[in-house]
Amino acid sequence: MSESAATRLPAGDPSQGPARDNLRQLVLLRCIAIAGQAITVAVVNGGLHLPLPLLPLAVGIGFLALFNLATWFRLRRPGTVSDGELFTQILVDVAVLTVLLYFTGGATNPFAGMYLLPLAISAAMMPRHYAWSVAATAAACYLFLMFFNVPLVRESGEVLHQHHVFIVLGLGMDYAITAGLITYFVIKVTGALREHERLLAQARESELNNERIVQLGVLAAGAAHELSTPLSTMAVITKELHGHWGNNPELLSELRILSNQIELCKSTLSNLLASAGQPRMDSGGRLALDEFLEALVEHCRLMRPKVVVRCNCDGTLPAPEIVADESLRQALTNLLNNAADASPELVDVEGHWDEHELCIRICDRGQGIPAGAADKLGKVFLTTKQPGKGSGIGLVLSHAVISRFGGSVRLFNQPERGACTEVRLPLAPFLISTRS
Repeated sequence: MSESAATRLPAGDPSQGPARDNLRQLVLLRCIAIAGQAITVAVVNGGLHLPLPLLPLAVGIGFLALFNLATWFRLRRPGTVSDGELFTQILVDVAVLTVLLYFTGGATNPFAGMYLLPLAISAAMMPRHYAWSVAATAAACYLFLMFFNVPLVRESGEVLHQHHVFIVLGLGMDYAITAGLITYFVIKVTGALREHERLLAQARESELNNERIVQLGVLAAGAAHELSTPLSTMAVITKELHGHWGNNPELLSELRILSNQIELCKSTLSNLLASAGQPRMDSGGRLALDEFLEALVEHCRLMRPKVVVRCNCDGTLPAPEIVADESLRQALTNLLNNAADASPELVDVEGHWDEHELCIRICDRGQGIPAGAADKLGKVFLTTKQPGKGSGIGLVLSHAVISRFGGSVRLFNQPERGACTEVRLPLAPFLISTRS
């Protein structure tokens, strides 16, 4: 007779819990057990001509089928499934197997080895005290069947020879089925454990990155206060030089660039201090989406006056009005700066939106992303720039901000040359109509 038990698979719905998913698997596997038991009885009684007590066997198999149907209806109702309930389900399987074996030779039945399945599965899937309880119950049932059972064959001669052939074939089938099922369950268990360890490693890595980001935020706030004074001094000196060398057009042009850079730094620090400690998206203004993207590109042109930034935006018109969140603007500016560092001659920005999503692609003409680095960039402090030219902090911060809004960042190499950063953002958190 075949026996089955639950496997601890990752639950399809995390809210239901692993025990509920295990019970669902048990119901499915028990259906296979019931079919196998019925087929085995039919083959032995009809094909091998070994008389079996069909009435008690039919009652046992029928009871297991009704019990499985009741369990299926129980799973259709909401509610948690405890390890105790799962333990009871396995005990029912052990009890029915014991009844069926009692009427078919007891411990001499070749399928008595099926007791190993609930032992192995309960040891791998359930708490220690439940596993030991299943082991004790199965051992007690096996010892009982060694002394108390209905003999399978009482005759001798030719019938006894047929019984011996049946025993040999049954032992082979029992070994094959038991070995296959135990291997299947062990593979499932080890796979779930590996997945659990992988998720734990990801959680640790994410927590470490979050701690670093918090530390960077504290340092950034302190640096903003400290840098405001030297920037003001530089602005005063630049203004004086502008008045003193106003008759030199070439130097005057350079001073304008320097003055613009100083103003951008002061504006960035002011926005940083103004938005520190404020709720999400409270520091931004109202802008149409196309205007927000154009302002972002223009800001990049001011910061990097020697870099050609081409912009191509399209989408449903009129463009939706959004809250221009300051943290999102800074995150996208970091990505633009990375592209400008890799490709000082040209950066292409493509923006496309519909009613639900914004997609931005920032492509450069640099050397591209080294093999194996694309999956790590933005998740750990890793940079592909020359030593001393970068630390990967900007990309990590951009990933964190965009993920906070439910978006994603993907980095990949272009077919011809250069790298491309694709940002996808849901528009719902930014739409004025949604927020109001």
